[in-house]
Amino acid sequence: MLAALSAFEKFLMRWTMRAAMALLVLACIVSFYQVITRFVFEEPSTWSEVTARSIDIWMVYLGVAVAFRQGALITVEFVHARTSGTARVALVAAITGLSLGVLAVIAWAGWQMVGRAQFQMLAGVDNPFTGEGISIAWVYAAIPVGAVLSMVGLLARAAEEIAAARRHEPVSTAPQEVYEV
Repeated sequence: MLAALSAFEKFLMRWTMRAAMALLVLACIVSFYQVITRFVFEEPSTWSEVTARSIDIWMVYLGVAVAFRQGALITVEFVHARTSGTARVALVAAITGLSLGVLAVIAWAGWQMVGRAQFQMLAGVDNPFTGEGISIAWVYAAIPVGAVLSMVGLLARAAEEIAAARRHEPVSTAPQEVYEV
């Protein structure tokens, strides 16, 4: 059972990282297009700025989930390095519990924002297939999606850290090969 959950988590985080990287490339392309149309052709695009901003928001929320998984966020490194065994397990559990609480509030508030914004449309951006506007709720959806993915990454990292603390081993802070493309 744990092996299946671990495999699912690695698969999920791998694709989350790939999506964040693809969005970074897309944001660069859209931003480059915006600069060219604005400063070279002197005919600014109506959709490129809001599209680049929306892509950036999704990229950040997906990227932070992978950062939680890799343990790349700011931690209590000084205390963490000087504890072992039960004390480290308690520290990891406390940090994980607090982080889960914050992420749950973010997910809930993000979900509320998606509901409130579902009838607001992005300025200057239309659906190319229907010609109708695109709801800003799609941008706000990055908040709860990113928070839930962050929870998955946080729990997986905490499980690794607790298992390592029980074996009296250090946990690697280097990026893991599982996220390579």
